[in-house]
Amino acid sequence: MTRGGAAFGKAAKPEPPDLADRLKALGRSRKVLALLVVVAILAGVAWVNGGAETWITVAPAEMSVSVGSSQQLTVALKRKPPFLWRRAARSIPGTIQLISFPSAVDVAPTTVVTTEASPEAVMKVTGLKAGTEELDLAASNTPADHRSWRTEAIRVTVRR
Repeated sequence: MTRGGAAFGKAAKPEPPDLADRLKALGRSRKVLALLVVVAILAGVAWVNGGAETWITVAPAEMSVSVGSSQQLTVALKRKPPFLWRRAARSIPGTIQLISFPSAVDVAPTTVVTTEASPEAVMKVTGLKAGTEELDLAASNTPADHRSWRTEAIRVTVRR
């Protein structure tokens, strides 16, 4: 046997194929290439929709009330399970609070704890004086964890 070479009478081991040769071989096999493309697309969809999300929905998005009149505001905390589309989200129970201090409107109640049976909060907005007000709302399903709070704002116009 010689140092660094093959033994007498045996063929030397062939060099392993490089990346370009491997890709050419995959290109010849259409089924394997199609499978890799499908797997890559599914991995991309899973990456985009991977995590769970929570957010607040407020209806209506903008509000206009007269001085002395009232209108209802519906607020819900939504959650999207992991690896599903956003339209698969559902309302979840939690704590919903008004975190701004409006002077042109009165909001009652300012804090609502929703339940599984009734996951949407209804607040009554009453116009006090003419002007424009921005109501800041916050919601959380685990209020003790300060990172779980989500916020949303709504503009209210009070007219005479």
